[in-house]
Amino acid sequence: MGGGRLHCRPGPVTGDRGPYETPDDVALWLVTGLHHVRFPVTDPQTSRDWYARVLGFVPVLDYERERGVIGVVCRHPTGLVIGLHRDPLRARALCGFAVLSLAVAAPDDLERWIEHLDRLSVPHGPIKEGHLGLYLEVPDPDGIVIRFHSGPLPYVEEA
Repeated sequence: MGGGRLHCRPGPVTGDRGPYETPDDVALWLVTGLHHVRFPVTDPQTSRDWYARVLGFVPVLDYERERGVIGVVCRHPTGLVIGLHRDPLRARALCGFAVLSLAVAAPDDLERWIEHLDRLSVPHGPIKEGHLGLYLEVPDPDGIVIRFHSGPLPYVEEA
């Protein structure tokens, strides 16, 4: 796995945030969760159809202008919302980069994803071992990588 080093920071288990100290009452109202993830794409309709067919997202909004659909909003049954916005230049810049990592419950679920992807003839990489557990990479229509990760996030006590 390369020659890099993994530097774990204290996490919620210890309550010690080190130099990132924030009063607990402020942390509660500053961020309440993830609202949505926004992706640049070459063709919003092609990406919408791929995210629906491959990952199970449900299209909930198409944003149109005179020249056609320029954006799409999709919601996953888990509640995750993504926005797919026409921006071919930025989509090309992110090609090969893992922007989104989705959690699966167990390593066996990665095998189930491979079976699903193979049934749909969707290209994917092999299951690999990373710093945060096992993962599987799947490129979307623009080559932006979606990762499926198994395993919990590490805390400093586990490093």
